Amino acid sequence: MMGMMIDVLSKKIKDMKELRQREERRDNKVAQDALDLRYKSLTTQIHSLMAALQYTKENMQFQLSDTILSDLEKLLTEQKAVIRSGFAEKDAINQAETDFKNIQQSIKKEWSKQYLTLTNATISTLQVISGIDSEHVSKCMEGIAKGSVWTSSIGDFKTMDHNLSEAKTLINGLGLDSHIIAFLQKMNNGKATVMDLDDNVLRWLKEESLDKRVKLSFTGGSKKY
Repeated sequence: MMGMMIDVLSKKIKDMKELRQREERRDNKVAQDALDLRYKSLTTQIHSLMAALQYTKENMQFQLSDTILSDLEKLLTEQKAVIRSGFAEKDAINQAETDFKNIQQSIKKEWSKQYLTLTNATISTLQVISGIDSEHVSKCMEGIAKGSVWTSSIGDFKTMDHNLSEAKTLINGLGLDSHIIAFLQKMNNGKATVMDLDDNVLRWLKEESLDKRVKLSFTGGSKKY
């Protein structure tokens, strides 16, 4: 009787050990699957980042600082090290994810300066001519703004680049010079006067069929005629 109880107890202990091992394998697999998913996501984000950097460098003259280039090289090394054992390792992926976020923040700061350099003059001129072709200007402005904040989306930068080209084509087609731009600025601000309507401005207004759309008014005292 005692022997049978020992056998039963031994079997129960063995069953409990096997159950615990199965649970540990299950839990480990769930944890490992989660780590592998994070690694896959990080790899996709890094790929998108590199594609966006290549596009903006080739098409928008965006050159990263040596510090960020060094950090990127380190990140790519870390990315490979995450799976050195054949599976994604927790500590390694934690470090790589942190470094990726820091690099993104650094690139955002440098890109904001480049964005202003690329767009300031064009946007200022678009604002001046907004009354001439408001629909076209609005579309260009919205497209250019797509790239105002750095992301890893190459599509946003392609949209920005395309609309910068569209805007420049629109501006060049209007035959603007500095004197005409100054007149349009005054007109948009409601400060244009008859004195601003010299032969050059009048000729340009007629060529662009804008002469009938420009209205000047008398001001003085409390009355406006």
